[in-house]
Amino acid sequence: MLITPDTHRRDSAGPTERGFLLFKPDALERRLLKDCVTDIAQAGLRVLEQHTLRLTEAQIAAVWSGIDPDRRPLTAGLMRRYLSAGPSRLVLVEGPEATTRLLALKSTIRRRHGAVYYANLVHSPDSADEARRELAALLDGRCDPHALFRPATATWRDWDMATIEAGLDSWWASVPEQRGQQQTHWNPPLPAAGHPVHIYAKRHWAVAFDDMAGFLAETAGVDDLEFAVRAGFAVLYDRDGFVLPTTSAKAAHDTCQAVRAFGLIAYGPGDIGQSDPGAETAPRSDPRE
Repeated sequence: MLITPDTHRRDSAGPTERGFLLFKPDALERRLLKDCVTDIAQAGLRVLEQHTLRLTEAQIAAVWSGIDPDRRPLTAGLMRRYLSAGPSRLVLVEGPEATTRLLALKSTIRRRHGAVYYANLVHSPDSADEARRELAALLDGRCDPHALFRPATATWRDWDMATIEAGLDSWWASVPEQRGQQQTHWNPPLPAAGHPVHIYAKRHWAVAFDDMAGFLAETAGVDDLEFAVRAGFAVLYDRDGFVLPTTSAKAAHDTCQAVRAFGLIAYGPGDIGQSDPGAETAPRSDPRE
């Protein structure tokens, strides 16, 4: 039975709403659910029901309907693989201002347990209306059963979609669920240069992975799908970020400016007080933190 959010009830703490947290496969694999349910009670909310789900592609398409796979094939492909990799757990809750409290709790859970970029542990709707729509898809089956969360077009940025899907099958197996558990080496091969620029994604990044990968390939002047994807993963996961060689101090400066304007973090030779253009330019601590 579907329990929809009810914003008309009130108690002494304010309007009572019903909402939910959807714990994703990595949260269950890491056995975080028990502690997180305790967090729900401590946030002043009451658990009504719990449901174990194996998300279908149609449900993924319905819940994350704001993502257009034709425009974001890499994002859609990575999310589809991640969300369908194992069971998820839907926890229905009730309490004063449940939507707002659940959004805050989602952020707390991600921060406390080290959630990263795709394996981010838990989902919560942004509004009561969104909760109603998403619950209808997740529990009542009110979504197009034939909907796909994958591109309908043949190409993206002149790259073949079939090649993209095949590449994602291979690359996804090597993406760490937790950055820092193991050292990664996603950087694509590039010639060494005396003026390297280290590029990182922000911890709470707002740039779509597809745009980021395409931008990095364009900035490097390399029209190659695997290069773009590996560069994108490098800014997310590699300790030194994506290392882009440039030919001069001015080129490094200009590249840093362009990268920062795009919304990423960049460090060049002059950014940490080094006069030697060939010196190590990566910051000592991870700037993504």
